[in-house]
This record gives sequence, C-alpha cells and structure tokens, in this order.
Amino acid sequence: MKSVIERVAYYRNLEQEIPHSGILREVKLQYADMAAGGDGGLMGYTPNDYAGPPPGPDGVSCRAYNYPDHSDEFFQEVCDLLGWAR
Repeated sequence: MKSVIERVAYYRNLEQEIPHSGILREVKLQYADMAAGGDGGLMGYTPNDYAGPPPGPDGVSCRAYNYPDHSDEFFQEVCDLLGWAR
C-alpha cells in the first residue's frame, strides 16, 4: 500500500519538475474525486495485470486498479498536504 508520505513526496517532486503537466492535472482531478468517495474515473482499458472484480466495457477505474485498499481519508490527506482542491 502506498503511504501518504510517499505520494506527497512523489507529486511534490513532479510539480517541481513539470508543473504544467497534463498528467499532473489529471491526477489532481482523480485525487479530488477519490477524496470525495469516487473512483477517480475510468482508465479506458483494463491492464493485463488487473486482478480485481470484472471490469466494465470501458475498463477499470483508477481507484480499483491503482488504489484498491486506500480510504477516502488517504486522498483527502494527500490533497490537503499538497494544497490541492478537493
């Protein structure tokens, strides 16, 4: 399981290296959604190593694949520590 500290350090570094990244904008939206109990949106495909419940026709969600065991509070804390809207 990824820790809050690991994620904050990773994204803080990413913000410094590529502050206007489209990937970073997408991550902020996903984290805000997951902080509010959402699934972070569909990935649009199902990765070959996905081992969770059967996916829908548009693939699995960001949360189901990347963060299956993380609570809403995890995403809230990451957003708060990075100063991201949630």
